[in-house]
Amino acid sequence: MEHKPSTPPKPRATRTWLFRLVLMLAVPALLIGLAESLFRLAGYGHPTSFFVASPYHKNGALIENTKFAWRFLPPTLARASQPTLLHRKKASGTIRVFVFGESAAEGDPEPAFGLPRLLEILLEGRFPGRDFEVINAAVTAINSHAILPLARECAGLDGDFWVLYIGHNEVMGPFGAGTVFGQKTPPLAALRLGLGLKRLRLGQWFASFGIPDEGADGSQWKGMGMFLDQQVQADDPQLDWVYDAYKKNLSDILAAGRGAGVPIVMSGAVSNLRDSAPFAGDDAVAQFQQARSLESEGKAAEARSRYVKARDLDALRFRADSKLNAITRALGQAAADSVTYLDAQAVLDAQDPGGIAGRETFYEHVHFTFEGNHRLARLFADGIASQLASNGDKPSGSWLTVAECAGRLAYTDWDRGVVLASVIRRLRQPPFNHRLNSDESLGQLRDEAQRVAKRLDRTAALAIYDNALKARPNDWRLLQRRGLLLSSTGRQNEAAESLKRAAEQAPWSRILHYQLGAAWNKAGQYGDAAVSLGRALELQPDFPEVVSQLTLSRAGLQYKLGVKAKSAGDAAGALAHFTKATQIDDTFAKAHFQVGVCWVEADKMAEATASFGRAVVLKPNFSEARFNLGAGLLKLERYHDALEHFEALAVKNPDDIQVARYLQFARAKLLEHNNPQP
Repeated sequence: MEHKPSTPPKPRATRTWLFRLVLMLAVPALLIGLAESLFRLAGYGHPTSFFVASPYHKNGALIENTKFAWRFLPPTLARASQPTLLHRKKASGTIRVFVFGESAAEGDPEPAFGLPRLLEILLEGRFPGRDFEVINAAVTAINSHAILPLARECAGLDGDFWVLYIGHNEVMGPFGAGTVFGQKTPPLAALRLGLGLKRLRLGQWFASFGIPDEGADGSQWKGMGMFLDQQVQADDPQLDWVYDAYKKNLSDILAAGRGAGVPIVMSGAVSNLRDSAPFAGDDAVAQFQQARSLESEGKAAEARSRYVKARDLDALRFRADSKLNAITRALGQAAADSVTYLDAQAVLDAQDPGGIAGRETFYEHVHFTFEGNHRLARLFADGIASQLASNGDKPSGSWLTVAECAGRLAYTDWDRGVVLASVIRRLRQPPFNHRLNSDESLGQLRDEAQRVAKRLDRTAALAIYDNALKARPNDWRLLQRRGLLLSSTGRQNEAAESLKRAAEQAPWSRILHYQLGAAWNKAGQYGDAAVSLGRALELQPDFPEVVSQLTLSRAGLQYKLGVKAKSAGDAAGALAHFTKATQIDDTFAKAHFQVGVCWVEADKMAEATASFGRAVVLKPNFSEARFNLGAGLLKLERYHDALEHFEALAVKNPDDIQVARYLQFARAKLLEHNNPQP
C-alpha cells in the first residue's frame, strides 16, 4: 500500500484562530481595565486593603483603612479598625507583632487596655531595652473571611510574629449561618471570587446595587440585639458549611504566615462558661442550670462539662463552640513547625479559683476584664518569649504584674468606672438582658461600679497618667484618656490641650478631632472647636455626633458675639446675637438665659419669662435662670408659679438670703391674691 504523507495544517487558519482567541481575551480585559481606570479617575469607590498610604507621613508610612470592612459588611454596619501607624521599614532591632482577630482581640470594650496593648507592655518589661511594636489588626464583627486577606496583606509587612485569636464570629459574622450582614453560607469558591472582584472599583459599583438604602431595615448598627431572630440550632446543616469554611480559611491564613516565614502563636477562642448564661435555647439553659447545681455541690469537672455543653447548644452562637475550637487546635498542632498552639480556655480556667473562667476574667460572654486581658496577653507573650529565647534572645526582666501593667497603661479607677458604665449599658440591652443570670450579672457590675466610685480620687488618677506619660510621652491613647479625665474634672482647657497633643500624634483619627472639638466647646473656645470638628467631618462626613457639636460651636460663636456687643453697650446687637444662638441650637440654655436678660432690660417681661423658662427646662439646676424666672413671674402677677420656683431654690440653697426674701415675698403676694381685702 502506498503511504500518503499527512497534510500539514494551514498556517492561515491557525493564525486566524489565534487572533480570535486573543480578541476574545484581550477585548474584555481592555474594556474592564478602561472602566476601572475611569472609575478611579472619577474618584469612585475606595481601597480595600487594611493599610493605606499615610498622607501625614513620609517614607512609606501606612495607616489603617477605615473602609477595610466594607468589602465584607454593608458600610452602615461595618466597624472601623483602631488607629494604627506602621512604617514599611521597621526600625532596627524592633520586633513587630501582628494581632489578628475580632472584637475580643481588638480590646473591646476599651482597646486602650486590650490584648495588643498589654502584650506590648509585657514584652517590653520582659525584654528591657528591646523595642516591640504590636499592631492591632483586629476588627469588631469580622471573621476568618476577612482575616484571610488581611493576613495575606500583612505577610509582606515584615512581621516577626503573628498572634491569632479568632473563632467567635464564624456563625454570626459575615456569610455565617446566623449573620444579619447579607448572604448566608454561599459556595466558598463563589464567595472568594466575589470578594476578589470587590477589590476593583468596577466590582464595587456592581456590588452597590445590592446594598440596602440608608435607613432600610437592618442597615444600621443596633448592637447584638439585631441578631435576636438569627437562632441557629446545634444540628442545623448550615453549620457544616461554617466549619468547612473556617477550616479552609484558617489553613490558608497559616499558609500565608508560613510562606512569609513568620512564626505564629495561636489559641482557640475563650468563653465565659460560668457566668454568662446562654442567650437562647431551652436545652442550653437547662444545661447551664445543671452546671450551676453541680458546681454548688463541688463537682467542678462535671459542672465544666455541662457549661461547655450549654455554650455549644446556645442558639445565638456568639461564642466559638467546641467544633470550631477543635479545628483551631487540630490545624495549630498539625503545623507545629511554624505554629505554637495554646489552649487558652484550659489555662484561664485553671487560673480561676473555681477552676472555670467567669466574671473575674470576663465582663460578659467573651470580652475580657483588664485582669482577663492580662492573663491572655501573658499567655501569648510566653509563647513569643520562648521562641525569642530559643533563638538566643534571652529575657532579662520579670513579667509585669497586673498592677504594674495598670500603672504603665494608666488604668486608673476613673478608667475602670468608665468601662464598667459602658458594660452596664450594654448588658441592659438585648440579647444580654434575656439571659437567665442577667440580673445577677448586672447586680455584680453595679456593686463593683459603686465600690470604684467611692474610692475614686481623680487627682491620684491624673498623677498616674502623668507618670505613665514620662515613659511614653507620645502615646496618643494616654494623652487621649488623660484629656477625657481632665474634662470629667471640669478642667476643660487642660483637657483640650491634652487631646490636642493626642490628635497631633494621630492626625488621621476622626475620633480624636471630635473629642478635641467637644472639649473646646466645653471650654468656650468655639472657634477652635469649629476647626477641630470640621476636620473630623472631613475624615468622616457621616458623623452625627460631630454635626451636633459643630452646631453647638456655631451657636457658641454667636453667643460670644452677643457678650461682646453687650459689653459695648449695644443692647440690640446683643439680643440679635443671643437670639441667633438659640435659633442655631435650641438646647443652648445659657443663650436662652441671656435672651431673657436682654428682654428684661427692654422691659418686656413676658418675653423674658419665656426665655428664662426655656433655660430652666433645658437645665433644671440653672439657679440663676430659675431665680430670674421666679422674679419675672412675680412681676407678671403669676404668684403661684413664682412660689414653686423659689421653693425649689430654697431647697437647693437654704442659706441664700436673697432667695429666702423672695420666697417670703411670693408667699405674701399669693396670700394677698387669694384673700383680697374688701
